[in-house]
Amino acid sequence: MKTAVFIGRFQPPHLAHLETIIHALERFDRLIVVLGSAYGYPTPKNPFSAEVREAMIRASLGADAARLQFVAIADDYYNDPRWFRSVRTAVEALAGPGARIAITGYDKDESSYYLHGFGDWPFEPSGVVSPLNATDVRNSYFGGSADWKAMVPEAVRQHMEQFAATAEFKRLQDEWRTIQHYRALERSYPYPILHVATDAFVLAQEQVLLVERKGTLGQGAWALPGGYVEPRETLLASALRALREETGLALQAQHLKATQAFDYPGRSLRGRVISLGHFFDLGNTPPPAVQGQDAFWLPLAELERHQARFFEDHYQQICWFLGRAPHQPALSQGKEPK
Repeated sequence: MKTAVFIGRFQPPHLAHLETIIHALERFDRLIVVLGSAYGYPTPKNPFSAEVREAMIRASLGADAARLQFVAIADDYYNDPRWFRSVRTAVEALAGPGARIAITGYDKDESSYYLHGFGDWPFEPSGVVSPLNATDVRNSYFGGSADWKAMVPEAVRQHMEQFAATAEFKRLQDEWRTIQHYRALERSYPYPILHVATDAFVLAQEQVLLVERKGTLGQGAWALPGGYVEPRETLLASALRALREETGLALQAQHLKATQAFDYPGRSLRGRVISLGHFFDLGNTPPPAVQGQDAFWLPLAELERHQARFFEDHYQQICWFLGRAPHQPALSQGKEPK
């Protein structure tokens, strides 16, 4: 059985995505759609869950959807080889032993590098070349234009219109507008702007200290205490200050166990933000009391269950310091094709 794999974020699925899927089903016995950037907190870039994206694609295909299978894969910004292994493991679990697997899609630019990263899985171009892209769809959608409606299948349009009436859409639209304001400010500078931030990962008796964000960006998301570095402070001083201001916890430099620069270019929608993560390990010390309703301790045993609640790459930061891989929840959605 010949199996094609189509990888994307599908935020949202647009007409070129649908055309690619239809072409693949004409050439292959089965198509496995990999839904990337899964299990993250909704943002203007990734507003729809994996379950919603699957439902939109299935509703757009009708009877042909019976030959589709879906798998959702979380981002793994700081370990590309591990991300490739996660995709291979998930796809091979669905395809079964001995399956002939090929990657399909459109090799449009450097962002399509993953199409050639699976070794013995050959790349077979979809044959679909289109100027459509999901960024334009989202910008029209959140910007209040109706242009996006002609870019997506009818079933996707219906879902997006329903979503536009929800409070969650309003939250994401406010965040999108804030981000557009930042982009406009950056365009007035003659050179690219690079932001430097710090984050503080504090661990005590297998519990991590978190805050719930209240501002426009990532409102309601859980985050590590942190923020931008002030002009006259060191990186460590910045992390300690932010920790103290956001949680009331005053630590000393001797509690610092490790640091790591988190520099994935797309880690933040605010712009090009590099954060230096600081790991403070309090060992067997009971979690100290924290101030404010926004700060709380989360047991590490509950970390994976709340993966989709984290701001930007903060879940990945915690995993990096703990030496863990980001959790890939239950695989395999869809039935085995006949």
